[in-house]
Amino acid sequence: MNFHYSYKQLVAALKQVGLRKGDLVLVHSSLFAFGLLKETKGRDLPALVFKAFREVLGPRGTLVVLSTFEEYARSGKLYDCRLSPVDPLVGKFGQYVANLPRSYRTYSPLLSLAGVGPLAEEICHSWTASVCGTDSGWEKLYEHDGKICFLGVRPYQAFTFLRFVQFRFGVPYIYNKIFTAPVYEDGQLVPLQVTCPVRYLDPAYKISENLLPFEEYLNSKKLIKSRALGKGTVYAVMSSRRVFDEATKKLKENLYYFLKQPPGFVPGKIPMDGIRK
Repeated sequence: MNFHYSYKQLVAALKQVGLRKGDLVLVHSSLFAFGLLKETKGRDLPALVFKAFREVLGPRGTLVVLSTFEEYARSGKLYDCRLSPVDPLVGKFGQYVANLPRSYRTYSPLLSLAGVGPLAEEICHSWTASVCGTDSGWEKLYEHDGKICFLGVRPYQAFTFLRFVQFRFGVPYIYNKIFTAPVYEDGQLVPLQVTCPVRYLDPAYKISENLLPFEEYLNSKKLIKSRALGKGTVYAVMSSRRVFDEATKKLKENLYYFLKQPPGFVPGKIPMDGIRK
């Protein structure tokens, strides 16, 4: 059986999870998880979802999406912050927002952000290609205490902001990697160095994330609001600063809180100190 929902119901759900006029909102999405939007046959779905956000946020609101270009890391392809496609796994909504003529996109292709609205240039186009460093989009999202909305996807499945938290906390299973492929803007070379926090890939370390307990913890603190829509659910976290504080609290209690198990680091081998066995 097909599930249907209307544009009016979408707008109502966004308001019911706490989005308001003038908000800064980061959106993660899997739009087809809701079923069929009555007012479109599918091709215009991202445009109608964007319209719904603009109606809820108003002209003073800023909408930001994940717009990562994974081929930069996978195969060393150059990145153009205006022309490179958004990774298909991010979803069509991210590509739609990144393609808008009035949108801005970060100079870093990895965990890239794109956005529209009054804060979009500051958040998504500061003069840095560091993913999580000073003046990065993720730092700006934190500084402005942006909200985070999840459309059709559970928070634990797409909680990208937690990479920023873990990097800033200084967890030992993440390091800042340098990338050398060039960055462009509208065909012009951008003289910035791309750096991105990544996990150690040695399979012996068995580093694997598990963010579900943190989602459940935030729910217990009533920091996540949710509303059913079609056959899916809209979720929203009201404060990225509060998320940062609560995540930091958990990491102080357990340095490996966001992992399935502590890494199998070897004494004397990076990143662990000690005498080699």
